[in-house]
Amino acid sequence: MADDGFNGSTISFATVNQAPLRDITSSDGAAEVDVSGCADAIKTYESGISDETVTFTIVGGSTIAIGDEGAVVVAWNDAGADGSLTNGVCVGKETSGSMDGEILTAFTIRPAPAA
Repeated sequence: MADDGFNGSTISFATVNQAPLRDITSSDGAAEVDVSGCADAIKTYESGISDETVTFTIVGGSTIAIGDEGAVVVAWNDAGADGSLTNGVCVGKETSGSMDGEILTAFTIRPAPAA
């Protein structure tokens, strides 16, 4: 039986393993392109360009900065790699903490233009 648990999953950004890792989210969506005509009875749509996003949270601070680029390699514990990007750019960084809790740093990575 396969182990589909999160524990054991890893992510690296710009060849640096990001740890201790708290969570990873990989999402992909697209703009809704309205292709309806004036004679149509209902609106119809096509899918626009893919809009991938990878977010992850680590415990503690990090030297990753907005604008940093590099490969994103996700290795889910079940051997999947959904969320990996050939070249990503950090577009968001948020550090938080609370009384008696750990410091958490969350990152948002989006596809970077080809070099």
